[in-house]
Amino acid sequence: MPRPQSGAGQKTSLEALEIIRKMAVRYGDDQIAAVLNRLGRRTGKGKRWNQNRVHTARRNHSICGQKRAIVDPDILSLGQAAKYCSVSQTTIKRLVECGKLAYEQVTPRAPWEIRRRDLDTEPVKSIVDHLRRTGKLVLEGGDSTDQLSLFPENKGDDNARHHE
Repeated sequence: MPRPQSGAGQKTSLEALEIIRKMAVRYGDDQIAAVLNRLGRRTGKGKRWNQNRVHTARRNHSICGQKRAIVDPDILSLGQAAKYCSVSQTTIKRLVECGKLAYEQVTPRAPWEIRRRDLDTEPVKSIVDHLRRTGKLVLEGGDSTDQLSLFPENKGDDNARHHE
């Protein structure tokens, strides 16, 4: 019967360890495991990451961290930023795409980090206020007359055509 092989030839990749190092500052082992799995990274033994495996890798490589994320009230995720502004996540993404709102990301597929103070700046607030008032998202100073309204007022006969 062949002897079981030792774990000597099975090492966690340097890329995975670098992601763990970067994320361990703020994120918990469970969130780090989720990001590693989304990126398709595997442990040294070819297994999917979980909270215990991240903790073991941190311990074996002397990486400081914590089981649960450290909450920073000044940094919001994409979903938290959308709730804070009372808009959709798509609106927040569009604000980022057009350069009106900055975000950071430790590594691809990691949670977005949006600073609360950036959401409170004048350009972002005015765009969000205009969206709430009119139902139209205007990212540049252009005209929004040909953009469809998100909240159309009921004209009275809009639904009448459906019964014909």
